[in-house]
Amino acid sequence: PMAAFALSTLSILLGLIITLLFTARSRDSRTPIFRFACVFSNAGYMGLPLISALFGSEGLLYASAFFTMFNLLLWTVGYSMVSGSSDPKKSLLHCPAIYAIVVGLAIYLLQIPLPDLIVQPMELLGDMNTPLSMLITGMLIASGDLHRTLTDQHIWKLTVVRMLFIPVLTIAAFAALGFFRYGTVTQVIVLLECCPAASITSVFAVQFHHDEQFAAGSVVLTTLLSIVFLPLCALIIAMF
Repeated sequence: PMAAFALSTLSILLGLIITLLFTARSRDSRTPIFRFACVFSNAGYMGLPLISALFGSEGLLYASAFFTMFNLLLWTVGYSMVSGSSDPKKSLLHCPAIYAIVVGLAIYLLQIPLPDLIVQPMELLGDMNTPLSMLITGMLIASGDLHRTLTDQHIWKLTVVRMLFIPVLTIAAFAALGFFRYGTVTQVIVLLECCPAASITSVFAVQFHHDEQFAAGSVVLTTLLSIVFLPLCALIIAMF
């Protein structure tokens, strides 16, 4: 509940601070995409199936709090990073996902009953999350230039920040502050923060005329490495 919202916000902002410190002196044209890919993880496609398998419905409940804050920050702070917009509030007001989050939270908090005509299709759509995530991830990997990805130093720097620095420092900070006393809540939030770069990075690169290959390569490499890093992070988190 409230702890999930607070820890979700803190984990994302911690990733933002780490990224900004790492790129403070960077003036490269790829910096906006670098920052966005580091701050915003692919928690939806890569994290949800893992959360569902490890923690069940309870974990998914806490994950919904993470995605609420994730989307709010993505469509304000993240959007302004890649678009150069000085007024990110406009993007927030024109984002259908934000309205869906508000409606969903209202239904949950007020315990509004819904007819089976609505609930059943929603459950069927929810069950599609895992297979769809695998398909999308496979498409990204298949469409990427693997040779360029593996030889691009900027992509490797991004990968180190996204897959190593942010997870390690987040786990260390939460452990030092004693947040693992919240149990499953903290484990879910931290695991979602350990996911690879968000797939929407490539979409924003195309939309705002950034380096598309760099964005796609970053998503592909972090996704490939997450095959090793995500189970490792889950193991470390479970120790707490």
